[in-house]
Amino acid sequence: MKKSFDIIGAPFNKLGCVTTEENTVDGLREMDERSWVGLTDWVQVRTQRWASDIVDLGDVAVTAEVKSFIDNGDKDKALYHYANDLKSTLLNSYQNNRIPITIGGDHSIAVGTLQATMEFYKKEQGKKVAVVWVDAHADINNGLDSNLHGKPLALLMNQYPHNEWNIPTDLEVKPEDVYYIGVRDLMRNEFDLINELNITNYDMPFIEKHGFNTVVEILMAKLEQDYDHVYLSFDYDALDGSIFRACATPNVGGLTAREALHLVHTISSSPKFVGADFVEYMPELDENGVSKELIVKLIDAVWGFRA
Repeated sequence: MKKSFDIIGAPFNKLGCVTTEENTVDGLREMDERSWVGLTDWVQVRTQRWASDIVDLGDVAVTAEVKSFIDNGDKDKALYHYANDLKSTLLNSYQNNRIPITIGGDHSIAVGTLQATMEFYKKEQGKKVAVVWVDAHADINNGLDSNLHGKPLALLMNQYPHNEWNIPTDLEVKPEDVYYIGVRDLMRNEFDLINELNITNYDMPFIEKHGFNTVVEILMAKLEQDYDHVYLSFDYDALDGSIFRACATPNVGGLTAREALHLVHTISSSPKFVGADFVEYMPELDENGVSKELIVKLIDAVWGFRA
């Protein structure tokens, strides 16, 4: 069965340790002197020459209301409202039998994308959805300190009992349905919470011990056996920060380009795959354009092109 994809821009980059006014998604779309490829041109290649069904829906804008919350220091409300706007856009894609590929922005946008996924598949259809979280960080900080971009999974699992956050129970992401890949930089409270909730964690030591191909095989066997659908949330900083530094938090010792491509292509090739995020890439920090080329290639792998 031929898959149909929607590209959804989510240029919300206001909740990390480094924020930007630039549209991070347009930095991927457009050609420039540093890189031979832009996402817009590559979509044309795949649709015109390979008959792929890929539509760029443009961006979910950061509204004046959201900007006002940011300016007034109320970042929780800013995220709440932006996530709801993003959620509505993804729900529309799902209702049209399409697969949303959302490009951020910081990782807090997953609060919107995953609520949409859980509403459409879990709440409305009673399906079981796995979340594969590829990241240097666990993003499960349940304390008031630090930035909201490091807390989306805590929010989605209702493990963040602050500032009136409350995800509807039927839209919650359950800890047993989360699968970490590539984590290697934890806060102490995150380390404790992962162990307390018994979250599956294929961290870098696990990958080093067992080998990446084996880890992917273990993951896919679990997903195919126990789940109806799988959603991928890929943070650029999962990559090896000694090479790929075009983000606010590069972290040395992560995934290679080949490992990332293999993982993304394998997951998205499953008939159970229903969507993905690609977040945290910052074009203005991409000095030679290599990271841009890799992100475009990762998205291309989602569409089914790996060779």
